[in-house]
Amino acid sequence: MNQKVNKVTPWAVLSVSLILTSGMAINGTLPLIKEQLSLSQTQSELLGTIPSLTVFLVVLLSTLIVKKIGMKKTVLIGLLLVAIGGTLPILTPNSYPAILLSRLILGAGLGCYNSSAVNYINELFVGKQRMNLLGMRNSMESIGQMFLTFIAGLLISFGWQYSYLIYLGAIPIAILFYFFVPDVKKEESTTKEKKRIALLPILSVIFASIMVMNSIAIAVRFPALAVALKGATYNTSLYLALMPVLGIISGFLFQKLTSLIKHRILYVAVIVNLLANLLIAVSANSFLLLVLGLLISSIPVAWVLPYLFNHIEKISGGMNPRFLTSLIFLGCNFGVLIAPVLMRLFEMMGGTSDLYFPFYVFTCMFLLLLIILVFVHNKINNKNEKN
Repeated sequence: MNQKVNKVTPWAVLSVSLILTSGMAINGTLPLIKEQLSLSQTQSELLGTIPSLTVFLVVLLSTLIVKKIGMKKTVLIGLLLVAIGGTLPILTPNSYPAILLSRLILGAGLGCYNSSAVNYINELFVGKQRMNLLGMRNSMESIGQMFLTFIAGLLISFGWQYSYLIYLGAIPIAILFYFFVPDVKKEESTTKEKKRIALLPILSVIFASIMVMNSIAIAVRFPALAVALKGATYNTSLYLALMPVLGIISGFLFQKLTSLIKHRILYVAVIVNLLANLLIAVSANSFLLLVLGLLISSIPVAWVLPYLFNHIEKISGGMNPRFLTSLIFLGCNFGVLIAPVLMRLFEMMGGTSDLYFPFYVFTCMFLLLLIILVFVHNKINNKNEKN
């Protein structure tokens, strides 16, 4: 179909991001699944993050998939897989392997259009509109996460498995996308040089991965920490639904803030993350501190990812910008995947089973990251001045 970009197109492109982070929307069901199926803490937390494994694998193949069938068909197939894989636990509530498989199918669907959500914006729009849409895209992720988490929380009262009905939301999004978004031809790489590995792109991938990993670690650990403070029957879905609120606001303010403080927005993002982890680390006797840490943890990613994607050509170092976009998403999903495992590793290294301990480690990690970030930026500036 030879469709043109119209007034609906930006919203149709943004709509796919509404369900892009939906893998975490069912975190409120994890304590219930853990109790019903007698799972370990790590096993239950993996249900929230395991979709990132297939997201990771499919994003690796996305360049080939898009080249074969086009970006639009790839997105539509992904949305269909989200609807199918996302709702399967309704049919298999008593089987951990079956639920795990359904989450892997969900991840494959999300992986189909993970990087396309950004590539469509970068290729269909330019200038200030592009920058605004990149910030809004991140906010749409948070809006979708908040809305879907809220609906999932309401559906828990009928049985935790009914929370997974939220993934049927992929169907109307697919219909909107089909009618109002044109296909985009795959940009051919003319030289092998475009895919060479440079230091700055790799540092950007690692940076994005760490930021997303920590955000997910907080979200996936919050239900267990809240239940420890409030009791086994406490429903955490409301707070998980409210988690993205500050991220939504931050995403809509991204363009104005970046114009004002430029690259320093990355420093502010790391400082906010440091503070969020510190609040959670010391919240063993305070539900208020725990909730505050959860809420502000949604801010940093709302600035970091749009900043990287808006400067994708500058930081690509000769690498194909689409390829680097995919690498950044690969890093982000790897961060999501390892979040619960990394927290357990921190606990083992510290010789403790304290669920708060990993957040002391994260606090120190972000202090170090802030120092490294300032050093790297100063070094790049000095190199540019010499040239």
